[in-house]
Amino acid sequence: MVRCPACRARDGLIGNGGGRLKCPGCATEYPVDRGYLDLCPDLTGTSTPIQKLCQFPPMIAIYDSVWRPFGYFVTSSRSFPKDMERITAMMAPARHERVLDLACGPGNFTRSIARRGPDTVVVGFDLAPEMLSRAVNLSRAPEYGNVRYLRGSALDLPFDAGTFDAVVCCAALQLFTDRDRALSEIARVLKPGGEFVCQTVITPHRTPMWLRMADRLLRFGYFRRDDLRSQLDGLGMEIRDEESSRLSYIFVAAKREPESAPAAG
Repeated sequence: MVRCPACRARDGLIGNGGGRLKCPGCATEYPVDRGYLDLCPDLTGTSTPIQKLCQFPPMIAIYDSVWRPFGYFVTSSRSFPKDMERITAMMAPARHERVLDLACGPGNFTRSIARRGPDTVVVGFDLAPEMLSRAVNLSRAPEYGNVRYLRGSALDLPFDAGTFDAVVCCAALQLFTDRDRALSEIARVLKPGGEFVCQTVITPHRTPMWLRMADRLLRFGYFRRDDLRSQLDGLGMEIRDEESSRLSYIFVAAKREPESAPAAG
């Protein structure tokens, strides 16, 4: 399932007995540290102010209890815990063999998916080591034995095409430095017929001043709904379900099945 980010080898990573995994193709080694596999150990720093803020220890300490619920309420006027369970239910995890929680943060959705789909392998994937460490610590209960955590970039997912039955990305898609590339990677790793479940930020024709300022100062980001729908369609994904509340936009998009070749003769 996991391929080497350095050489793209598909043979899989193997253990070397020293808390690291090694690529049999190029011999690159990747550490297993604090409970997650680090597939970009040489990558340091972050690209945007909002990403740096999300790695600030005091912010991580209040992320679950204050930061995430407050930010979600500001953009949606809705309860984050209730919407988290409802978004998870929209994808029906029990139907899926493998699910990727992209930009998982401290693993809120990862754990919610794992509880609803105990036979589903759930991969929590994020770039922030601090967030992943917290996610690992919060996922030690036996009910989360189907969870795996990996560190890597959403712009270069270390998975073969068609690996996942579903990809979940909530409150993060608008933050990526190259959203076009991130969406392309999501489409690539989804199986035909697979689901992309997302909660992101959209703006009306007249963007609120505070949102423009947040984008300018923190690179917070947002989408125009029609532009996002057009991007998804161009990547072979069709929106099957959607809803919005204030600036929050939740949707489920399915990756179209390949067209059958016409019969000969």
